[in-house]
Amino acid sequence: MKKYLIFLVLILSHFSVYSEGVKLTCTPYTPDCSNCPEFQTLFAINELSKESGNLDVEADESEILSNQSYHLKGDVTVKTDELFLSADDVKVSTLTNETIASGNVKFQDSSFLIASDELTATKDTNGNQVAIATNANFQDFGSGQGGGNGFAEIIEKQSNNILLTQTTYSTCPVNKSDWLIDASYIDLNLEKNRGIADHAKIKFYGVPIFYLPKYSWVLQGRGSGFLTPDFEKYNEPEKKEDSIRWRVPYYLNIAPDRDLLVALTYMSSRGFIFEETYRQLIAPKLDKTRKDSIFEIETRYLNEDKITKLRRWLIDSSFNLDLSKNSSINARYYRVSDINYFKEITRSNTNVDSLPSHLMLNISFPEQNTSVSFLTEAEQVVNSGLPSYTRALEGSISQNFVVDTNKVEKNDAKINTEIERQLYEQTKGTKDEKIAEKTYNQSKIKGWEYPNTSISVDFVSTKFSHDNHTKESGLRTNGILSISRPLAIKFPVITPSASVNVTKYSLKTSPNINRTIFGSGLGIDFSTVRKTNLFGIEANHRISPKITYNYRAKKVQGNIPIFDTKDKYTDIITFADLTSGERYTGLDRITNANDITLSLESSYRATDAIDDDKDLLNMGIAQSFYTDDEVVSDTINSNYETRLSYSNIVASIGLAINNFAVSTDLQFDPDKSLVVKRENSFSYSPAPRKLAAMTYSDDNITRTGKISLSYPLNDSIHFFGGLNRKITKSTRTGVTTEYTSGLAYESCCWAFRVAHFQADRGQGDNSNNYSTGFELILKGLGTTSTPLKDRIENTIPGYTLNLRE
Repeated sequence: MKKYLIFLVLILSHFSVYSEGVKLTCTPYTPDCSNCPEFQTLFAINELSKESGNLDVEADESEILSNQSYHLKGDVTVKTDELFLSADDVKVSTLTNETIASGNVKFQDSSFLIASDELTATKDTNGNQVAIATNANFQDFGSGQGGGNGFAEIIEKQSNNILLTQTTYSTCPVNKSDWLIDASYIDLNLEKNRGIADHAKIKFYGVPIFYLPKYSWVLQGRGSGFLTPDFEKYNEPEKKEDSIRWRVPYYLNIAPDRDLLVALTYMSSRGFIFEETYRQLIAPKLDKTRKDSIFEIETRYLNEDKITKLRRWLIDSSFNLDLSKNSSINARYYRVSDINYFKEITRSNTNVDSLPSHLMLNISFPEQNTSVSFLTEAEQVVNSGLPSYTRALEGSISQNFVVDTNKVEKNDAKINTEIERQLYEQTKGTKDEKIAEKTYNQSKIKGWEYPNTSISVDFVSTKFSHDNHTKESGLRTNGILSISRPLAIKFPVITPSASVNVTKYSLKTSPNINRTIFGSGLGIDFSTVRKTNLFGIEANHRISPKITYNYRAKKVQGNIPIFDTKDKYTDIITFADLTSGERYTGLDRITNANDITLSLESSYRATDAIDDDKDLLNMGIAQSFYTDDEVVSDTINSNYETRLSYSNIVASIGLAINNFAVSTDLQFDPDKSLVVKRENSFSYSPAPRKLAAMTYSDDNITRTGKISLSYPLNDSIHFFGGLNRKITKSTRTGVTTEYTSGLAYESCCWAFRVAHFQADRGQGDNSNNYSTGFELILKGLGTTSTPLKDRIENTIPGYTLNLRE
């Protein structure tokens, strides 16, 4: 009985008030409508009179009843700057400002249409137009495709209200009312942006599904009210019966730039959960070129879990605030009540190892190439994660000096480039054009873009802490001074560099450690660029053969703790990893070097590409040769590990044409003549409803594959799915770690989506964690804020479809 009572309460609350859209914006909200037929109106829209106060009248017959009263018959049209009226019979009184029309009546003002048997138009005491029609069809055509329409026995059209008696109302296209409200009375309050219905029946495909004595909804845009509830069926470990989850959200539209969402969730196996999410956009105070930042706080609270008997809660708060033109503060606080909260309560984010919290202050002076930052962070371990080091406090400063030591050479280069440009212009249309163009392009590369000397200073001091008190902690202070200056040679570009890295460790339970490492390098760049055409797209083709020599002193570092350092070569050595010259991220291990790296890169980039665009085609291959057979190790208490005199050969290729993107990274062992590691990815995404993506990696121990797709069966139906699977090569056993499948139906005025999730808990047989959820949206009356969409997007990268669009 309790379940049925809860169901009834949720349904009643769902249909008490609706809210259209939860998009937070500082600009006016404009609802989009995809998968809609061409916009239709009750009748053709007529142009109103352009002259204020004019009365244009046309009729087959006219009769003057008195000095200020007229009777018009046969194909009558009356037009003013406020309305258009056509009918078979019209009586007009200029004395009373009353117009009575009958027979095939068509009424139009700036945003509303009425087609009826009889209509009376007059003006109220304030001079506003009032129209009363009987047995009328109506349409709010001014709101576009999502405007309301229906039928009423009586319509009273006032300036700010539309009163409908014995009426139907729907936001579906005209003559396509998949759902509608059938009510004895409806007040469409345009000023308050509210529709209120008395004795309302909600009909879906002509079948009454709910009755409510009072029913209210938002006419257009965002508004406060109940959002569409969502339902989910799931399983609990060690329980045979399935459990259910109901969630009813209520949305408060506080202002265009702020809102509040509160929700009540009932989990049959756990209890009631209370939830709130507050959001507010924060516009930049001084630098208007920056994007709006957002302050957001989310909380969830379960007073007593039926199973664990514990309080369960979540809090996630974040903001980014400009303090001045040059400074900003960024913060996030993210915590849950216990390590198993996501697995047992939200049943999402189960692949997350920890929840990060931080507070950061940034100060930057772009004109002086200077930046300063302060950071403190903490983490909470969740799911199957393990504790790691956090930055209790970190301060850093970076300064870059650009010294124009080549002013004469640069000026000469500019002059030479300008001469080559003039010669190129003069030879256009002749046989020497291509030669002149090639010379001009090479001149730009060698001269115009000739770099300056660069000196950079970076300083960072970090206090590391760990939840496990047996772990070493302390303060690490690091400073780097580096300088690079190209030689006065136009081609190839030869750039020597030098650096010194000074680090001090002030450890809590161990002696302090000082480390100073000198380094130097030499880069020889033979890059050339030429205009070309690839797959019909104008592009710049850059070929970059490079020889890089790196030297870094050999230093014992096995006694240094590892706070934040990771080995980039652990999974696969990529082209970018090898050519960077540094094996480790972080500062706890600095590799020794006396190496030469040979690399060749060929890239095709569209001439109109912006910074975030991928290259049309990018291919690279590289290999390093070592003169030292030992390299710094990241194993605790181990200084060095042995290596061959050369690295594996790494190669990469990436293709991004239109909606296709393909990439491959290979690590080839020349001794074994074998590809030992690889990573492949493919994606095709021409539209939000149509996408396919696949990734595959093989590290010679485990093969991992991920597939995600969304495919339309027709204009209204599409299905989506995702699959993650791992195969251990030694045992040849495969495990499906997670899969998602679902189906969505969309029409112009309603939508439905159902999804099934299943994940391996990693606890042996019969340990799958599954759930099934669905959402239903009546567009124009209600939208949804369910977690279902977020869960789908997390398991299917690229799937961002919003069913209300």
